[in-house]
Amino acid sequence: MKLNELMDKNIAIEVSDLTKKFGDLTAVDNISFSIHKGEIVGLLGPNGAGKTTTIRMITGVHPLNENAKLKIFGNEITEFRKSYKTYFGIVPEISNAYRDYTVWQNIKFNGKIYGMRKKEIQSRGYRLVNTFKLEEKINVMTKALSKGLKQRLNFIMALIHDPPILIFDEPTSGLDPISINILRKQMLALKDEGKTIFITTHDMSEAQRICDRILIMNKGRIIADEDPDVLREKFKPTLNILFTFQSELSEKQLFDLKKQFGVRKTENNTFIFSSDDPLRDLSMLHNFRKGANLQIEKLKFEETTLEEVFIHLIKGDLLNE
Repeated sequence: MKLNELMDKNIAIEVSDLTKKFGDLTAVDNISFSIHKGEIVGLLGPNGAGKTTTIRMITGVHPLNENAKLKIFGNEITEFRKSYKTYFGIVPEISNAYRDYTVWQNIKFNGKIYGMRKKEIQSRGYRLVNTFKLEEKINVMTKALSKGLKQRLNFIMALIHDPPILIFDEPTSGLDPISINILRKQMLALKDEGKTIFITTHDMSEAQRICDRILIMNKGRIIADEDPDVLREKFKPTLNILFTFQSELSEKQLFDLKKQFGVRKTENNTFIFSSDDPLRDLSMLHNFRKGANLQIEKLKFEETTLEEVFIHLIKGDLLNE
């Protein structure tokens, strides 16, 4: 099947009954999901959840189990041929750039691996170098680059052959703010070009900012598959109420406050609790304040973050075992 025929399919990646065991450990536990063409989908989960193993099975590093099915743009993959792998651009968790090659040597080498002609490599390679702002480092040895600059090079190497699907494993972890900003902007620009992006990340703000959909994994299973905003509304109250009192609370007042509202205390003597009905809870807080003869000094509202949803889901999943 030709590339343009594949690109007409609306589902970029479709996985069903994916399972991977390492001895007695089930790293991936019979999961199924799909990713639409042009989507940015985030795969989130604690360490050991099975995220990297899932990616390695999809990209052919680990073999598929007997019952698993994998389709790329509607075409079922039964063996990991070289022609199939060209549909992916991969930025792994650990860089695959050669330390003793220069930036440009690494780019040229990757282009040759994918069968690109010299003129194609030069044209696209120089354009990507400019996009990722590596012009001044093009003849520098990779081992001399900072982590942020190495990651920009990894993106270029993944993009050199212009693949329709991009898979990024923790792409901004531990990077400087400038590199993070450049890579995030480029991920959104790639989506606008019609690329499909599958990304693992521990950065909840990043996932909330760029992902169209979130998959949350725990112990090899997918426990949530939703739009980030829908997740926040569905699994957790939509607002946090934060407040401080003008005076210190007695032990009894603090006990009563925790019992009635489930508050937790943060820095600067600020109390916080989650609410699915702010008007009701503010009225109750006013009655508590009045009965305890207290004055509220500061009061504000914050939307529940994706990080809080993630913690809520993982804890709930552990409790249901």
